[in-house]
Amino acid sequence: MLRLLDISLARGVRVLYSKASLIASDGERIGLVGPNGCGKSTLFAAVLGELAPESGEIEAPEPDRIAHVAQDIEAVDETALQFVMSGHAPLMRAKSDYAEAKAGGDDMQLAAAAAALAELNEGAISAEAHTILHGLGFTDAQAALPVREFSGGWRNRLALARALMRPADLLLLDEPTNHLDLDSVIWLEAWLKHVRATVVVISHDREFLDRCVSTIWSVEDGTIRRYAGNYSAFEQLRVERLRQQAAGAKAYERTAEHLRAYIERFRYKASKARQAQSRIKMLEKLEAVEPVRARSEWRFEFPAPERLPEHLLDAEGMSLGYEGREVLSGVSFSIRSGERIGVLGVNGAGKSTLVKGLCGELPLMAGKLWRGQGLSIGYFAQHQLDALRLDETPLEHLRRLSPDTREQDLRDFLGGFRFSGDQVNEQAGSMSGGEKARLALALIAWKKPNLLVLDEPTNHLDMETREALTMALSTFGGSVLIVSHDRHLLRAATERLWLVHEGRVTEFEGDLDDYAELVLASRRDEKSAARAAKAASSDAQQTPREARKAAARERARIAELKKPFRKRLSEIESRVAELEESLSELDSRIADPAFYQGNPEEVQAVLKQRAAEGEEKDSLEEEWLEVSEKLEQAGS
Repeated sequence: MLRLLDISLARGVRVLYSKASLIASDGERIGLVGPNGCGKSTLFAAVLGELAPESGEIEAPEPDRIAHVAQDIEAVDETALQFVMSGHAPLMRAKSDYAEAKAGGDDMQLAAAAAALAELNEGAISAEAHTILHGLGFTDAQAALPVREFSGGWRNRLALARALMRPADLLLLDEPTNHLDLDSVIWLEAWLKHVRATVVVISHDREFLDRCVSTIWSVEDGTIRRYAGNYSAFEQLRVERLRQQAAGAKAYERTAEHLRAYIERFRYKASKARQAQSRIKMLEKLEAVEPVRARSEWRFEFPAPERLPEHLLDAEGMSLGYEGREVLSGVSFSIRSGERIGVLGVNGAGKSTLVKGLCGELPLMAGKLWRGQGLSIGYFAQHQLDALRLDETPLEHLRRLSPDTREQDLRDFLGGFRFSGDQVNEQAGSMSGGEKARLALALIAWKKPNLLVLDEPTNHLDMETREALTMALSTFGGSVLIVSHDRHLLRAATERLWLVHEGRVTEFEGDLDDYAELVLASRRDEKSAARAAKAASSDAQQTPREARKAAARERARIAELKKPFRKRLSEIESRVAELEESLSELDSRIADPAFYQGNPEEVQAVLKQRAAEGEEKDSLEEEWLEVSEKLEQAGS
């Protein structure tokens, strides 16, 4: 359990929030949201005891029962598997006790330590570590590599795996999806559903939050507010709260203005002095309702392309790779004007290789790639942020592209990407990752491309900027090809999906939910195949091919088991949608005082209908949960 009791936290002289009181119950899943710099990570540091609150108290589990992702990982020689298993504190403690007892020569102590170690079952813990590593995209070969051989992004995955390995009562995750591909994000969602600890997640991935949390803690208005439900529910509840706050502020102003007018009019008249004094006391006691602060949603757009050729790119039998090693082969496709494509596949499958080949940054090893006349590509990739000139300002970057353009026009354009005033003269070297990403997007937009090719564009972006990018891509008049683990962005901005898998690029016939099912089924197949392979070692008659066939038969059997549950879920969801629409109309009628002045029999009939439909909806929602659980069990 986690309790925040009237806490206040500050960064330097700036108070982030004050008098925040919240309780996280055992097993609760919480999303911690708010704009960049509002103090989300600071709260994690306070919970971990790394800094003390200005006031108030934090009640949290003991430090060895809190799991969190370490920010910096040393380049050690131990293998990835050993590093992840070292996150299992009870196992490490038991192994240390056993080594100490062995060195001490006390047979009784050694026997007790051996028994404690055996009870933990190191083999089962190792199997769990392998499962986590596979879920986060590591192969068996990579699990045996030393930590020092991994790049920064893969080390972040190892840190996440180590945190998931730790038996804990409280799990703190700060942007866990930032360095993951979509397959690993989908696996992580499924994993978190079975974690027994209380989980608090900081994330700017709205679909991840929708699927993983049941409560939102929002840093806003100088405090932290609790909202029941996932992120989508939070957005609706917050809009309603702001609407009520705005109405309350108006009512307060009307009442206060009336009291002030009375006081000013009669406070100096002897006959009205007592009444005026009474109004003054009323005004003092009147609870002020702070007006809702105007929150302007930031939006930008990609300018309309100057040319829109029908044929943009055509490939036939294209092969791509590095230093003679082929990564993709036999790639054939056509990209036409107005097409919107999302690219799926695990890390290392070749998504970025494909993108580099399309954009001309990687030469073809074989095949043909035709570029349409008038094609103009706007390419965004993470390595391009590093290519920004750190000693130059946004204004200087843009001036280099258009030396003859008026400075005011350059400033106006940069203002649309939230670089205004003195910010246009701030050197890129001092910018955050999100600011550099905005600058890179601005430089792309300035060129008015007709094909946007974006490789993980949402990394480093906060929720507001992600939403602005999603809106900009949704209204862009040209064509779009996106590699991203942000499903909200893919759903809103793409219409076709390509799958990069086993060196091939194919059209994916399905949506992102189908892809999630495929990923989870594939992970289950890997487990089944591993078990089959283990059995095959003692049964030489079963070949790997037969094992794969057996796994395929099992997959077909499970799909058949799932069909009736999926059908019933669809029927329930359709009926609940009908009931919600009907109940909304009935509630509007019932809320109208004039309704009760009509025919009493009609009033009674409407009230009975409202009660009956409300009960039916509640019953269907309970059934939905039961059927969903059965569907999940069928998939297991």
